[in-house]
Amino acid sequence: MSDIPKKRGVRVFKNPIMDRLSRAHPALPAIMWIPALIAALVYGLYSGVAWWAAALLWPAGVFLWTLFEYILHRWIFHFVPHDDERRTSYYLVHQIHHDATEWDRLVAPPLMSLSLGLIFAILFRIVLGPTLMWPAFSGFIAGYLLYDYSHFFMHFRAPKTNFGKRIRRRHMQHHTAYPDRWFGVSTSFWDFVFRTHVRPGERPAKQPEIEWNREFYSDS
Repeated sequence: MSDIPKKRGVRVFKNPIMDRLSRAHPALPAIMWIPALIAALVYGLYSGVAWWAAALLWPAGVFLWTLFEYILHRWIFHFVPHDDERRTSYYLVHQIHHDATEWDRLVAPPLMSLSLGLIFAILFRIVLGPTLMWPAFSGFIAGYLLYDYSHFFMHFRAPKTNFGKRIRRRHMQHHTAYPDRWFGVSTSFWDFVFRTHVRPGERPAKQPEIEWNREFYSDS
């Protein structure tokens, strides 16, 4: 990754510690979550989950992540608060990424990914129980890593496969002309299910003017 741009042009927190915590090196998700992914799968098999059940639960976990990814992007990341004060703080959630793409703000910072991981581990335990949860949770982590690295490489690499080019083109359409379309990143499946895909010949709809109040961040 020697050709990754190193410039950091946007400082979103005056406190240097908080600003550093809002960033993450692209290698960090793999370092943190690949061992967790393997450990969860191995522990599930060791605890008595049959191999055939694990073979079903693991891809189910990946598939569940793709749905969560769509929900997160569409209804949480693109949520627009009505009052100015909340809109200012909410700008950090996602809109800043549309305005300034930086190499170390393209993967989830550890505090965010660990918090979501804990919440979903609890939910998996409630729904599937203390044993069956592990292969499904392992697949869920794999789906998250697929999302994080798909997103990173879409912005800093030119894909060589037709599939990669198609997915990247859709994501760039979301960034440039269709902010209300193509909410899926690692897959466009749910965009077709929920009809948020761009139809052939469709022109961008006029988007409402939203003042996000960017005063709290500045060029460094």
